[in-house]
Amino acid sequence: MGISSSRYPDLWGFFLFSHGWTWVFWSVIVVAGWDPFATPGVVFLVLGGIGPMLGGSIMSGIVGGRRELRDLRQRIFDPRLVPIRWWLVVFGFFPAVTALAALVAGQLELTAQALDFSEARVVFASPTALFVTAGFILILGPVPEEIGWRGFLLDRLQLRWSALTASLLVGIAWLTWHAPLFVMAGYYAAVGGTPDLFLFVTGIVVTSVLYTWIHNNAGRSVLAAIMFHFMQNFVGQVFGPAPETRLIQAMLFIIAAGVVLLIWGPRHLRRKNTRPQPVTGLSQRE
Repeated sequence: MGISSSRYPDLWGFFLFSHGWTWVFWSVIVVAGWDPFATPGVVFLVLGGIGPMLGGSIMSGIVGGRRELRDLRQRIFDPRLVPIRWWLVVFGFFPAVTALAALVAGQLELTAQALDFSEARVVFASPTALFVTAGFILILGPVPEEIGWRGFLLDRLQLRWSALTASLLVGIAWLTWHAPLFVMAGYYAAVGGTPDLFLFVTGIVVTSVLYTWIHNNAGRSVLAAIMFHFMQNFVGQVFGPAPETRLIQAMLFIIAAGVVLLIWGPRHLRRKNTRPQPVTGLSQRE
């Protein structure tokens, strides 16, 4: 099924910001050869990074007006939407999977150092260092991205397709959004090196299923998605998994997504007794 611009104006309107806005600003850095973490490159990096947030916010207002903007605001700021057990998933999943992957890598003697704690020692050495690092990670990716991906796009896609299909489509959009960063001189060098393509795809497209699982069972909370995204980035950056550990971690992501699909079902990724919250601005099927 094609996604024509006339039939899906809300989706194309969103992509105009998420990809169009972002790629324009990031392309300037690439063409000019600027350092993305020094002035003026960092200004364009940040401006480009807010594309999904602009898309989610502006299109929510266009599609659903004030009602949907209020709904979005509540989902971003109200932690009460999320049951305690789901907060445990949000904060515990990535640390648990990373620890298990490191244990398996160590037991199989795949690497002499499954995790690198050198940055963790610096980050946890003082509250200031922890606050600065956590704030940088939170603002650079999870906040502006999730207001778009799970704040707007996922719900619009689930109105037309199954939760699994919507998850994969969000994952593809999320994946391709990063494309300019791969040709941006110095970007990945500053954050640990260019990621392995398989691990990168798995860490985005496969885990997108897990994001939807949480989203659909936790009051459509954008805050939960932001913190889940934050934990994914924080654990990966601060605890420095070895390549072998990351490979096992990716396999565990695949297994976890498979288990979730098997138990919760690909159609809704939600328990039957979990009441979904309404999505305004569109009929259930167009």
